[in-house]
Amino acid sequence: MSPGFTLSRSFGAPLALAWQLWTEPAYVSLWWGLKGCTIPVCELDVRPGGRWRIDMRTPGGTIYHNQGQYLVVEPQRRLVYSDVADPETAEWEGKVPAERENEVRFEPEGERTRVTLSISFATSEDRERFLGFGIHRGIEQSLDKLDALIASLAAKTSD
Repeated sequence: MSPGFTLSRSFGAPLALAWQLWTEPAYVSLWWGLKGCTIPVCELDVRPGGRWRIDMRTPGGTIYHNQGQYLVVEPQRRLVYSDVADPETAEWEGKVPAERENEVRFEPEGERTRVTLSISFATSEDRERFLGFGIHRGIEQSLDKLDALIASLAAKTSD
């Protein structure tokens, strides 16, 4: 795998909740994806060798199929999973990027949790293509939605 990039953010959720928000489909479907998108399919078999699939529907109706396999699952510590590009995605123009590897680390910070996401690409060309398509911005939008979900859950528990 070629160097990729890393994003890290501290969330206002304890470690156990942060883990749930990343591993339970009912939660992931609420925050995963670009701003304004919905998740009509979210299937997560969170165990080594388990498959995951998340379909993202844009406001215009385009559906992007995302899928892969969990490689490492260390509860409340680390997830490593493959991310396989959908060959039907028009933006690839017939040149589908190779599989990527994502690693998510969870570190307790008192009542907060630091989540660090690292993405590795098979080639530097694939990395540049994804950066050109705005992957960094898209992930930031997902993390913003996760922040909002955590705030919403906190408000419900304080009622």
